[in-house]
Amino acid sequence: MNSHTPSASYSRRAAIIRMIPVLGITFILAHFLRSAPAVIAPNLRAEMGLTPGQLSSLPAAIFLGAALMQLPVGVLLDRFGPRRTMAALFSLAALGAIAFATAKGVAGLAIGLFLIGCGAAPVFMGVIVLLSRWIARDRLATGTAISIAVGGAGMLLSASPFAAAVEIYGWRASLYTVGAFSLAVAAALLIMVRDRPDDEPSPATTETLLETIIGLRHVLRDTRIYSFAAVSAVSVGALVTIRNLWIGPYLHDVFDLDIVARGNVIFAVSLTWIIAAILYGPLDRMFDTRRGVVTGGMLAFATMNALLAINGSNSVLVVTILLSGFALFAPIAPPIFAHARSLFPDTHSGRVFTAINVCTWSGVFLIQMGTGAILDAFPVDELGRSPAIAYRTMFVALAVGLLLALIIYRRLEDVPPSAEQDHSRSD
Repeated sequence: MNSHTPSASYSRRAAIIRMIPVLGITFILAHFLRSAPAVIAPNLRAEMGLTPGQLSSLPAAIFLGAALMQLPVGVLLDRFGPRRTMAALFSLAALGAIAFATAKGVAGLAIGLFLIGCGAAPVFMGVIVLLSRWIARDRLATGTAISIAVGGAGMLLSASPFAAAVEIYGWRASLYTVGAFSLAVAAALLIMVRDRPDDEPSPATTETLLETIIGLRHVLRDTRIYSFAAVSAVSVGALVTIRNLWIGPYLHDVFDLDIVARGNVIFAVSLTWIIAAILYGPLDRMFDTRRGVVTGGMLAFATMNALLAINGSNSVLVVTILLSGFALFAPIAPPIFAHARSLFPDTHSGRVFTAINVCTWSGVFLIQMGTGAILDAFPVDELGRSPAIAYRTMFVALAVGLLLALIIYRRLEDVPPSAEQDHSRSD
């Protein structure tokens, strides 16, 4: 509804302003914790003698944890609200960072990352649920894009700044500090966040926990969920697999870059991704289509993977431009989730988003394991480096996967933002 009194509108704005910093920091930390392994992957490989397959299993543990938690998170978000759900589980992510920093072997590293995945699971979905309650329906894609861009600062921090901190203090001490700070942020979530505006109280007929769980079953029976899941899983999977796992080893193995040089390239790529996320936000309203924006983005994203696959240049500048182009078309999530939001009722938003996301993070896990298997299929040199042809094969596989997912997604009905704007004005 748009008919708020002046005092109610002021109260709403004040609440949003109060929530923005803590939600932004939480999103930044979630991105940081997922992205940091890419920068230190060669260090971990050298320190612990990891194979490409073992290396891919580490960040994959993050997304396995995230995938396993998505359906429970959907129930918790709809039943108990984003504030309590995010605060409780983000504490687990903080403990995971501390566990990772203390690990002495592959099992300990994997456990720490698994806990990070479980604890960070409600952050993105919780923010989207909050946005769906606090802003106009037709502006959800823009709000989501801005949130993702803010969270992308975590990618920037995990690049050059984190690389510099690792050089000075070591990766263990750096992650200890991040873990301790994350615990404080989890407490701030509980204090600062409000689940919904005062002038839009919870529905009088609140579901019981059992009814919420049963409602999840009905959501999962809707086949449209899996069309959204396919395009989200492969697009996010391709981005996360490269940015959070293989970009560091790729730059090290093929271009012989040290940790600071890798961090600089990753910083440039991450900055491009953040800018692109902001640009993606209003495109659905600009062209009055969400399916069209996703289609164009997927085609361009697949093209960039193909260009990386055929790139034979040893130039760091060329590969930085190509990887930045990869990042430019990667942030397709805002129009995907806005499209999903337009086809399902408000009361099921948490379960709808997390049902899609469980497939998304499962896809990330499978893509990371699959790309690890691709690299494992090629012999490494005496220094443990994978050959360029291994990475080219990986980029080809990702390009094909993106095109197949797009075919599945295209069967969905498109709901133009203008239709929702008209509906909002009539409420």
